[in-house]
Amino acid sequence: MSGALDPIQEDLPLDLPATPASRQLRPAAPQPPGDLPPSLFEQLWSRLRSLPWAAWRAKATPILKTGAGQVGAVARVAVTRGSAAARVAAIQGGTVARVAVKRGAPYTVKLAKATAQISLIRALPLLVARTIHLFGYPAVVLRTTIQFTIAHRSGLAIDEVVYFRVDDPAGYTVYEAPPRLGTAIAIAYMPTLVLGVLSVVCLAPALTPRVVLHLPPTWITWVQLWLGLAFAAHALPSYEEAGPVAEQARIGVVKADPISVFWVIPAQIVAILTRLGGILPAIAGVLACWWLAGALLH
Repeated sequence: MSGALDPIQEDLPLDLPATPASRQLRPAAPQPPGDLPPSLFEQLWSRLRSLPWAAWRAKATPILKTGAGQVGAVARVAVTRGSAAARVAAIQGGTVARVAVKRGAPYTVKLAKATAQISLIRALPLLVARTIHLFGYPAVVLRTTIQFTIAHRSGLAIDEVVYFRVDDPAGYTVYEAPPRLGTAIAIAYMPTLVLGVLSVVCLAPALTPRVVLHLPPTWITWVQLWLGLAFAAHALPSYEEAGPVAEQARIGVVKADPISVFWVIPAQIVAILTRLGGILPAIAGVLACWWLAGALLH
């Protein structure tokens, strides 16, 4: 009957060949591993192992030993020379340092002494000027008061007034620049006139008992001398007061101002005299007032 299933076959004996159906149902037997081709890693490894490493090592060993020895010798020489150079540099540096200290110490002392002397020389005029101002503080206060009064009466704006301080100048008035030269002269030189008159008034009676009557001085005489010298020492204005007046007078001469023509030379002389501080004006004022008081007695 066509299309019918094959009848169930009994187990075949071992010596009989299997049918196609039986060969398909059985699994294929694994092949032995020795028949597989070597991998890429195995091929590279076998090639590396086949290289003549031992022969190359034998040829390179003497060269490496010689090069290492030479490098070590050069390094030892460099270290030796570097240490020697460092020692020489240290010795030389210590010598130079000792010489610098030996030469530098006296120079430093001399420099310090010279600096102190220069500072003392520069500070000495200021110290003398401050002493003069302390000695004549009544004249400083009076002069500043007169300046302030004249500037205020002239309608000028007053910025600052210092009646007395321990400095040079000791007293001053900061005011608006006067538009007219006459006002500037009055502010700067009216105190000069007042202090000069007061100085002569004080010095003349103080000199009279000693010069004319030949009487011994009393405490009133010393007070009169103190006030007279104080007024005389502060009769002239400071450079901060005389300088602007001299400049204003010089400008007025260019404009043909009669007051400027008359006043420009005295203003320039006073400005030059007061440029270096309050010592020269004080000496000039004392000498002038003393001479004037003595002239009145004779």
